[in-house]
Amino acid sequence: MSIFIFSTLIISIIFLLVLGTWYNIHGPFLLHVVMLVTTAVAIFSAAIVIAIQPMLTSKFRPRRDNAKAEAWGQDVCNTLSSPAAILDGYTVKFINTSFLQILGMSGMTDQVIGMPFTNLIHPADHLSFTELSVEAATGKIRNEPTKIRLISVDGTCIPCNSSITHMRKSSKDNLSLFQFTSISSVNPLSNDYGAQYNYHAIIDRLEDVVFQLNAEGEIIFLNTSWENMLEYKIQDCQNKLLVDFFHPEDKPMLEAKIDSLTQGKRDNCIIEARLLSVRGDSNWVLLRAKKTSPSTGERTSIIGTITDIKSNKEAEATRISNRRAADSLLRNIPGMVYRCRNDRSWTFESVSDGCIDVTGYDASEFIPNQELSYIQIIHPEDRSAVWDSVNSQIMSGDEFKVIYRIVTRKGETKLVQEHGRCIFSSTGEILALEGFITEIPDQKYNVILH
Repeated sequence: MSIFIFSTLIISIIFLLVLGTWYNIHGPFLLHVVMLVTTAVAIFSAAIVIAIQPMLTSKFRPRRDNAKAEAWGQDVCNTLSSPAAILDGYTVKFINTSFLQILGMSGMTDQVIGMPFTNLIHPADHLSFTELSVEAATGKIRNEPTKIRLISVDGTCIPCNSSITHMRKSSKDNLSLFQFTSISSVNPLSNDYGAQYNYHAIIDRLEDVVFQLNAEGEIIFLNTSWENMLEYKIQDCQNKLLVDFFHPEDKPMLEAKIDSLTQGKRDNCIIEARLLSVRGDSNWVLLRAKKTSPSTGERTSIIGTITDIKSNKEAEATRISNRRAADSLLRNIPGMVYRCRNDRSWTFESVSDGCIDVTGYDASEFIPNQELSYIQIIHPEDRSAVWDSVNSQIMSGDEFKVIYRIVTRKGETKLVQEHGRCIFSSTGEILALEGFITEIPDQKYNVILH
């Protein structure tokens, strides 16, 4: 304004000089008239300038102020390491790199700027966002953070604690700063490994495969163990369905489990299935997976691990094969193999199928003394002597041999020979007796050998 007034005075002086040359001023009266006219012109010009200047400044100042505020807001966003965005009312004016990375929108700045910010918020939380914006505009401060769910590029929800700060005191200015902190401990789509390089290095050194799937069941992250296990290149597997890498017989079960996770119907699952390598080899693995969203019933991404259990499956198959061979051998032995407790009933814990040939009773009838105990089929006259003989031999060593009579299911008396040994614990306690009982044919029963 001072510049305008100064310019007006200069113009008035110039006018005075020009008017004086026109009229060839010699008399004092005329000089006074000219000075009076010049002063009037100067005052009139200043009045016009004062009247017009507010209208001119009011027309251009908001644009300059808004531009300065937006530039300042961009500087603030770029300085902040946490996710932040500048909003003009409900429109995105600027958004920083951290914000875009967490939403999986790296490189999409142009698409985001200018869009309604509510497009990035779960519809159920639009009201919470509106209330937060109104409170920020009125200067009201909340004691607790506002929980708002943002929507990532794959459609999954990211729960976060949000805040909005009004950037100017003027009520006519709608510029505000939106910031949030993810509630989930997992950043589902972040590709910024600069701040968490150590974690990424640890994950790459794990023997287990670490993976992440989007809400459609497609692979969005794999560590290097995937290549070591299956010989696939990680970049060739990105954005492909995880179930496509499994054996066709296991795919239906795996699809059902993954769908229930992505739809938020369950929190986690554990599955044994067969992965197929690039050469078509089958690899037994244990897949553990869990959803990333804490909310129930909404679509979510998945994180998990894949553990190679091929050696465990081979060992299990070997045990089953050995057990079958042992069972087949025991079935063909003319006698009964047993394991029992060292109690007065000699309670059987296990007994072979040869039991029926020796005693006439099925093995299941003795385990665990459901219908009868073995002591009951020992001849009544031999029970006490057999008990004393077995225990006396155990006291002097860990093996025992004894010959006695039993009474079969048909009521026949048989002479049998038992050869067993005692199983001790690390503290010297008797855990069980193991042995073999076989029939001695063509013997007279009037003499019992112990």
